[in-house]
Amino acid sequence: MLRRSFRFQAELAAVVDALLIAGTLVAAVATHKILAWASPRTFAMFDMFWGNVWIFVLVVPVWSFLLDLSGFYRQFLGVHPSTVLWRAMKGGVLSFAVLFGLLFALRLHMVPRTIIGIHCVYSIVAITLRAVFLQPWLLRMEPRKRILLAGNPDQANEIRDWLTHPSRAAFFDIAAYLAPPGATVPATLPDSGAMDRFSEALHAQVVDAVVLLPRGLSSAQLDDTIKQCESEGIEVWLLPDFLRTAIAQVSLDELAGDPMLLFTTTSKSAWGLMVKRLLDIVLSGFALVVLAPVLLGIAIAIRITSPGPILFTQIRSTLRGRTFKMLKFRTMVPNAESIREDLLQRNEVSGPVFKIKDDPRITPLGRWLRRYSLDELPQLWNVFMGEMSLVGPRPPLPSEVELYENWQRRRLSMRAGCTCLWQIGGRNETSFEEWMRLDLKYIDTWSLGLDVHILVKTMGTVLRGTGY
Repeated sequence: MLRRSFRFQAELAAVVDALLIAGTLVAAVATHKILAWASPRTFAMFDMFWGNVWIFVLVVPVWSFLLDLSGFYRQFLGVHPSTVLWRAMKGGVLSFAVLFGLLFALRLHMVPRTIIGIHCVYSIVAITLRAVFLQPWLLRMEPRKRILLAGNPDQANEIRDWLTHPSRAAFFDIAAYLAPPGATVPATLPDSGAMDRFSEALHAQVVDAVVLLPRGLSSAQLDDTIKQCESEGIEVWLLPDFLRTAIAQVSLDELAGDPMLLFTTTSKSAWGLMVKRLLDIVLSGFALVVLAPVLLGIAIAIRITSPGPILFTQIRSTLRGRTFKMLKFRTMVPNAESIREDLLQRNEVSGPVFKIKDDPRITPLGRWLRRYSLDELPQLWNVFMGEMSLVGPRPPLPSEVELYENWQRRRLSMRAGCTCLWQIGGRNETSFEEWMRLDLKYIDTWSLGLDVHILVKTMGTVLRGTGY
C-alpha cells in the first residue's frame, strides 16, 4: 500500500472511531442510568441530554487525539488481533487517565467517574472490533493500481517482489515492463518491449501509474517520459537510485518554491513534540511547587553539612549541540573539579565519560542524595525553562561531545532529559556503547507512551534507591 493511501485509511479509521467513541459514550451513560435505577445508593443519577451534552466535546477529541499519538493508526496490514487489542487498551487507558485528570482539574464533579470507566471499556471493545473486522473491508475499497514498470531489470524485479507480496498483492497489478535498450528481460516480468515503445505500451492497456527505474536510462529518456505522462495525466513514480538511506526517512518538502527532499532521523510529529513540551511545563511546574519544602530542606542540609555553594552548575550540551547551565544540588566537596584529573585512572565507564561509583569527592549527604536521585531535582527548573525535557538523552559535557564518533552525535538530535532508557537499566553498570545504543533506540522509537513508561520506571528506580 502506498503511503498516501495508508494516510487516507488512517484518517478514515480515525473518523469511524470518533463516531464509535461518541456512540459508546451514549451507551455508557445509558448503562450508568440503569445501574443508578438498580442501586441508587451506589450510583448517582446523571442526565446528559441536554444539559450536559458538552461532555462529547471533551471526551471524543481527547480519545481521538491520544489514540493517534499512541500509534493506534500506524499499521493496518498483517496485525494480529491480540496486537490490535493491546494497542487499543494502551490508548484507552491513557485517554481514561487524561479525562479523569481533566474532570478533576476543571472541577466537573457533576460527571460521575463511573461513566468514564464504563465508556473506556466499551470504546476499547468497539475500536478493536472495528480494526479487526471492519478495517479489512475498508481496505478492499482501495482501488487496484495497474503499474507500468520502465527501466533497470534488477530494480524492476525488486519492485515486483514488493508489489506482489501477499500483504500488497491486492492493491497492485503489473500491466507491463519496458526494458532499457539491449537489456535482458527476466522471466518474472512481462516483456512489453524496449523503452522506445513507451507510448505504444502506455496506450495499449489501462495504466494508472508509471514507475521509472533510472539506472540505465538517459536523462533525456527520463525527461521525455515524465513530460508525456504529465501531459496525459498519468502518475509517475521516480525511484532516485542515488538516495539509499539506512536510518533517515525521506519526505518531500518545499523551499523557496522549489521541491526539496527531506532526510530526517528524528520525530516529525509536530503535535507529539508540542504535547511533550506542554507536559514538561505542566509536570515540572507542578513538581517545583509541590516539592518546594523538600528543595528548601535539602538546601539547608547542604549549607549546614558542607562549606560551599548549595547548587552546582555545569555547562552541558543539548539539542544539536546547544549549551546551557545544568543545575544540581552540590554533592561533592567544593574543589571537586580541580582534583578530577588525579582520579581519571579510576574511571569505571568506557568511552569519553568519567564516572566513579565510590567517588571520594562525594560528601556523606551527597552520597545519600545521589542514591535517591534527589540531587537532580533542581533540573526541574531547566525543564520548565525549556533547556531540558523530563525524558531524553542525558546532557553530556561539551568536552565529551568533542570525543564522540559521528554516529554517537545523533543522540544530540533530541533535547536532553532528566531520565532515559539507560538510567532505568543500570546506570553505572551500563557500558558506554550500550548507553549510546539505548539513547539512539529511544530517539528512533520515541512516542509519548514511551516517555510515560520511562517516567513510571524512573519513579520505581528512585524509590528503591537504585538510581546511582
